[in-house]
Amino acid sequence: MEIHRCRFVEHQPAAINALDFTPPTVQRPRLAVGRANGDIEIWDPSYNFRLEKTIPGGEGQSVESIAWAHQSIVTDQIDGGIPEEIEAELKYLHDKPPRLFSSGLNPYIIEWDTTTLTVKRSVDSNGGAVWCLATNSSGTRLAAGCEDGCIRLFDIEDGRLEYMRSFTPQKGRVLSVAWGPYDDMIVSGGTDSALRTWDVRTGQTLQRMVVDRVQKENTLVWSVAVLKDGTLVSGDSLGHVMFWNSKMGTMKQTIRSHAADILALAVSKDGQQVFSAGVDCKLTAYRKTMENDKKSGRSMWSTVESRQYHSHDIRALALYENDTSSIVVSGGVDVQLVACPAKQFPKLGQLRLPPFPQKYLVSLSKSHKLVMGTYFNSLALWKLGAAEHMDIGDSKVGIPNMLQPHRQVLQLQLKAECNITSSALSENAEWIIVSDIENIRLFHLTESGSSGQIRPKKVRSFDAALGQYLSTHNFASGAHHVLFTPGSDKIIIVTVESRILIIDLRHWEENTFEVLGEFSHHRGFDSDGKAIENREAATVITVAVSADGQWLATGDDKNRIHVFNLDSLKHHIELPHSSNYHTVLSFNDFRPNELFVAQASNEFYIYNVENKRLTNWSKSNKDFTGTPLNTRREYIRGVTYNPANKNEMIVYASSYIYLIDMNHTATTPAPIKSHKRKHNNRTGNKQRVVNESQIPMKVSDRYQQILYCEFIDNDSLVMIERPRFSVLEKLPPSFYKSRFGA
Repeated sequence: MEIHRCRFVEHQPAAINALDFTPPTVQRPRLAVGRANGDIEIWDPSYNFRLEKTIPGGEGQSVESIAWAHQSIVTDQIDGGIPEEIEAELKYLHDKPPRLFSSGLNPYIIEWDTTTLTVKRSVDSNGGAVWCLATNSSGTRLAAGCEDGCIRLFDIEDGRLEYMRSFTPQKGRVLSVAWGPYDDMIVSGGTDSALRTWDVRTGQTLQRMVVDRVQKENTLVWSVAVLKDGTLVSGDSLGHVMFWNSKMGTMKQTIRSHAADILALAVSKDGQQVFSAGVDCKLTAYRKTMENDKKSGRSMWSTVESRQYHSHDIRALALYENDTSSIVVSGGVDVQLVACPAKQFPKLGQLRLPPFPQKYLVSLSKSHKLVMGTYFNSLALWKLGAAEHMDIGDSKVGIPNMLQPHRQVLQLQLKAECNITSSALSENAEWIIVSDIENIRLFHLTESGSSGQIRPKKVRSFDAALGQYLSTHNFASGAHHVLFTPGSDKIIIVTVESRILIIDLRHWEENTFEVLGEFSHHRGFDSDGKAIENREAATVITVAVSADGQWLATGDDKNRIHVFNLDSLKHHIELPHSSNYHTVLSFNDFRPNELFVAQASNEFYIYNVENKRLTNWSKSNKDFTGTPLNTRREYIRGVTYNPANKNEMIVYASSYIYLIDMNHTATTPAPIKSHKRKHNNRTGNKQRVVNESQIPMKVSDRYQQILYCEFIDNDSLVMIERPRFSVLEKLPPSFYKSRFGA
């Protein structure tokens, strides 16, 4: 088999600056991740974390702080109100989705629409850069720490975002803020070696507490938190975690557990556990204990353990707790999220989440052997070379020898106002389409002479035709997804409002781009344009087109999967709902009616969209219990099919691939007898055939951070990787402290 094992798509994820989980009143918990390039990722912590969608940023839009809010009280309640009405209002507030706020190095606080992934509203802080945000427990007030040394309070109840008041200014910028347990107090830390408590009603200082200083230089209080009993916790630039009495303004205990700045703190709901992290790359846990003299009743804090899960500074921590589990998540300069159990820390293993988005990093033209890599605001096109044949099942074979090297034929730089949301290369290699939340651009490609270089030309008539259609129908510009049909005769656009547009590309020479059809099913409408009761608009997160160009499948973040017929331009079917969220949609290249649907639990099924039922294979292979796919912690990224063997498919994730035989029909497994483990069962071979599962799978673990995998011909596979070491070598040096005598 010929494998093009390519590493030229040098996508470099941005550093993680902020983390925040939704409040406990939210039914479906989510984690927001703010990155240095302005992107905000929304993760679902269920099923070992799933990247659900990404709010795109732009150049100079670094996210420094992020906060969720979910209102849980009725604020306009009239005395003597009817209990039934109050209960109905509370239920209405409880069912509403949470609100997401962010701030950065500009003076604006932004509220995001988490469905359209665009700005919903914004407000000027009038205090310079906003370094930190925090919402109160009832979700009605937002506190912002600003560059000018003021804390500003904003009213966010009942959907508002309005300025209320400024607190008494302090010297230096405000680096951290946190609310007290009863929402009547705010604690802040700044650049003047002090942390303060504030009266929320008056905006006046209650207590000022000074941390340690070295050689009369100011100590930075990077992070503050408040425990359930009112105890304050601070982390500063000297590496000290300090515990304070908030009423008296006195220090209770100091623990020096870090060799450099502490940048983040996280505390448990019951106030019994604290986590700290910072520049020295360590994550440290503390637990409350009683003194030996039990008569005194005093409690002290002790260090439980430290672990170094990151290679660079840890800039953010977030702690999620429910009735059954608790998870602490960390992120920083090394671009990777790490999640580990909080209560059992550090006994149980950690989960390292891939830093790469799942969609549209790579696009491929099989017939022309062209690979397009997408970055934040640029595109690169590569011509594949030729490599020696190798056995995909041979674990001893590394990177194959190149007979003809890969060659870059195009570098396309776009304006940096907004990061790219989607891009696609047509199969005939004549078109590139790229979108962000404001624009959709179409480029026509031509090859220039014998050099083999490709020149793009922007099709301005497409911009005019699409812009006129959108403005005529009062639709928003920009898109979340763009792609071509395999015949390169149609463009599929999913707008930021989740409208699906089908555009005819056949008459481009006459500057005609007709919109053939429009579907609004993900907006809660039926085929006749009538609103469906209890159907809300959702964000389309997955799109797939069949190889014959007849079928289009789209899935949204509410787990609704619709199939459309592109020949008749009509809605065909909505797949049966599942409580297990889907992660991948893909049609079989050789049986175009068969739709592969991967789920967050790493189970999958194959649906015959024409017959509107599961395939016979899926009916006989429903049980994934005990299969290695079901026990994997990384979710499936995609699937591909070898033209040389049409009954085999390769399912791949970030660090593994599975070769699955579709000829297999499940049989009832024989009972397993208990035996002692034999030492000779362990082998060093990373490629193995799994015999204990009902579905035979051939496993290979020797690939590193797979971005894309696709067959371009018989036994010819393109494998795009981005190894972790290649990401780390682009980062600045990490903290190092010499150890004498070691």
